[in-house]
Amino acid sequence: MKFPDVSAPNPESPSKWQQSKCPDWWYFFALALIAALLLLVSQHRQGLAGYDDAVYAHEGKEMVRTGDWWNVRFNGHLNFEYPPLFLWLEAGSFKLFGVNDSAAKFPSALLGLGTIIIVYFLTLELTGQAWLSLLAMLVLASTQFFLKNATHAMTDVPFTFFFTLTIFMYVKGLKNRLYLFFLGVPLALALLTRSVIGLLTLGVLIAHATLTKRLKVLVSPWLLSGLFLGAAVPLGWYLSQYRLHGPEVFTSHLRFVASKIYVASGTTSSLLNYPLALLKYYWPWLPFMVTGLYIEVRAILRTRDETAGLLIAWVILVLVSFSLVQTRYPRYIMPVFPAFSILAAIALDRFISRPRRKAFLSIACLIGCVAIAATVFFPPKARALDMRALVPIAEANSSPTQRVVIYSYEDGRTDYLNQFLWYSSRYATLAPRLSDLPAMLAQNKNEIVILDKSSYETLRGEIDQRATILGRSENFVCIKII
Repeated sequence: MKFPDVSAPNPESPSKWQQSKCPDWWYFFALALIAALLLLVSQHRQGLAGYDDAVYAHEGKEMVRTGDWWNVRFNGHLNFEYPPLFLWLEAGSFKLFGVNDSAAKFPSALLGLGTIIIVYFLTLELTGQAWLSLLAMLVLASTQFFLKNATHAMTDVPFTFFFTLTIFMYVKGLKNRLYLFFLGVPLALALLTRSVIGLLTLGVLIAHATLTKRLKVLVSPWLLSGLFLGAAVPLGWYLSQYRLHGPEVFTSHLRFVASKIYVASGTTSSLLNYPLALLKYYWPWLPFMVTGLYIEVRAILRTRDETAGLLIAWVILVLVSFSLVQTRYPRYIMPVFPAFSILAAIALDRFISRPRRKAFLSIACLIGCVAIAATVFFPPKARALDMRALVPIAEANSSPTQRVVIYSYEDGRTDYLNQFLWYSSRYATLAPRLSDLPAMLAQNKNEIVILDKSSYETLRGEIDQRATILGRSENFVCIKII
């Protein structure tokens, strides 16, 4: 096992925690506490975004409301597009803390903190150096893009936690084969969070074993048993869904997955998408990450260094895989950020001499405390102000079984629909096209409609005689058609 010989580390770096007077356990707990406070303080930001926070929160709320945690429901209908684990976490949070915005964001924040802690132990396992492990932990805990997504009720950060934990189990399993079996647990959770995207973890393991000539581990009975466990749990849920609801389970799910992973045209521009996003979002750590990547590329070319092989396989597989699909949002590559943190730590180790380590970590903790105070005293602007203002009005003027009609700005736009569903006890109907809305409203009386003010002004001549304005928000109007 060659992991502790990481690419010619700083000769001043201790090989074990006990050999180092600095850093000590105080810094580990200080960084963990600061990260926890940064994440939890941000929980109090009011409002959920329409994509995709409000969708997952609404579906988790439906599980609590109906008492049916086995099936996923959206807007009153079964939804087979994705697996249920994150929704179970949402529903569990609602049972503990009530159905509210903070509870919706709590699972992601908790697993974000878990990812920061796992990065410490993974780096320690790879390098044997507590100092490097603290640096990696610090980098991830101060990566604004990671922290921001950890305060959203979305699957990106929870999936990153399960992804990183699977790799950690693999690294531990190279010393103790029993961990290769338990690798199946986080792998199953990754698959239950993001479906087939969880198989990327296996790609990293296979690439690492190939690069470092450890192919025998791929046929280890322990690993094969772990992979069987990882596949059996999510497959069991899908088969139960098929038994309950028929072939629509698989056709709907595969249609959704295909819409996300359809290979994009214009490969060159696709491959540049995420590097350009990193140029925008990954500061101040981008130069150190690139330097660390250069160090590790040299290490794998010269000595087949095992740490280098793992980190390079991790970065390349995630970035290239997500670059080749049709839908490319920066948050989709969240699983690579733990690897980025370790690479940045490797480079930082070259620039920070041993006598300056305590001062560096102390200053970093102080900056973290300032960031916490800034978050408390200067909170970001609340979201979903329009829907939160109009939902009580719509509910007061409609029956519990009545669907509210919603249209916002452009055909097919669903973010305000999602927010309405989360904040309301009513379901809703999305008007497909603005031009169809008058005919749609003419079919029924006493319809409650929420639409943006510009669209209302466009249709005013056609519906004004039958419309009573019930309420207004900054950008929307709620009307009743009589």
